[in-house]
Amino acid sequence: DQQAELARLRQQLHEAEQALAAAQSAAPAPAAKPADDEALKKAKIELAMKRAELKKAEKAGAQEAELSRLRDALQAAEQALHAAEDASHKPAPELVRTSKPGIDERQRELKTEVAFARADLRKLERDEQTEPTTLEAARLRLSEAERQLADYQQS
Repeated sequence: DQQAELARLRQQLHEAEQALAAAQSAAPAPAAKPADDEALKKAKIELAMKRAELKKAEKAGAQEAELSRLRDALQAAEQALHAAEDASHKPAPELVRTSKPGIDERQRELKTEVAFARADLRKLERDEQTEPTTLEAARLRLSEAERQLADYQQS
């Protein structure tokens, strides 16, 4: 009786192994990530790094020769990105560029003053030992800074 059961189980195991082998051969292999995607990612990262490098140098007041070299490197990175985009056969992203007007120096100073006044007031409000006159002076400073900023923005 056990011999018959063992033979039946072996037969089932054999059939299951055959079914598994057939299923594995019929199933498509998982698609490997194309190398083009990796090249595209690297090109995007390289472009971002070159752009940041140029901005940093401009902000630091680098010499024109250095800026020129960085601009050339940025342009080369842009071309490499375009080549990687073409090689990846992905549709090009739709770029929407918006113009952001810069903030003038006076407005920056006023906004900075408002931020510092607000931070100082909050710090004083958290301190239980702060004198009421000190708190009132901080509130006045914040109020005046906000008023000056509002006046400047309306002019």
